[in-house]
Amino acid sequence: MTLTETYTVDRDADLRDRVRELMATTFLIEAAELSDDVSQQTCARWTSLYHMMLLVVLEEQFGVSLSVDEMTAMTSLPKIVGVLKGYGASA
Repeated sequence: MTLTETYTVDRDADLRDRVRELMATTFLIEAAELSDDVSQQTCARWTSLYHMMLLVVLEEQFGVSLSVDEMTAMTSLPKIVGVLKGYGASA
């Protein structure tokens, strides 16, 4: 692994961890309860109401304006990170 690859992996992990913390705060649960691949199907707290609240938090925290398509596609932690990376977001 090159230095650039290591940096990218670390940045992705940092972004994932920050999103996980925001999810935990929004969903009123401990971050440790959210796995790296947590999704709407695997998290009972991830209801439609909490999803909308999370989207507002993500837009505010990362200074982005999500499209409806992006909002509906953000159904798991990896997908959220992927969308945010597309905006150049970092932890």
